[in-house]
Amino acid sequence: MYKTHATKVQSYAQRSADNMAWVVIMVICSIRMNWLTVGFQLTDIKKFKLDSRFLKNKTRAKGYMYIMTHKHKIYSQMLAVINSHKDDDEKALSLMKIFIRIPGLGLAKAGFVCQLTAGLVGCMDSHNVKLFGIEPKCLEYDKNIKKEALLIEKKRNYIKICHEYGTEFLWNNWCEFLANDSGSNSKWVDGFHASEVHYTYLTQEG
Repeated sequence: MYKTHATKVQSYAQRSADNMAWVVIMVICSIRMNWLTVGFQLTDIKKFKLDSRFLKNKTRAKGYMYIMTHKHKIYSQMLAVINSHKDDDEKALSLMKIFIRIPGLGLAKAGFVCQLTAGLVGCMDSHNVKLFGIEPKCLEYDKNIKKEALLIEKKRNYIKICHEYGTEFLWNNWCEFLANDSGSNSKWVDGFHASEVHYTYLTQEG
């Protein structure tokens, strides 16, 4: 699943600033929402832009405006990190610093963007925290804290947790969970299907 679909999303995201922006918007659409609804949300936002009913929430709207305003700068920063000679942990930290500035993104969703754009970190959401018995405090992140060293430590700790499990494992495990989740009303064919839509939501293929 990861090797088939995540790598395609990563290539898509790295192809242009616009593509990367839509990957970020897809992540914004996933916040506290059923993954089944994300494709429809993206279609609506592409059509109506800031007038979309899915951007009525102020935080979502701020995230959308931020990425659309700064997409070229963020894209160039992202590629510079990906193409650098840093090791994966340092690349992950640099990318987390870039993406977590986007309004509405905390550690988990910034990590999801890193996974979708660079194959690093991952989305250690509340489901995974419960499943793996991880201390929920690892997800706490207050952007208003002025102690930069503390914020960096929180990012490093989050990255360490994700990389210990592996971004590929987190992807595949989450897709299998979705496919077997009764709350999704069995609308997923299987984990492969849940994985595939990460790409087709963006390209509107199929």
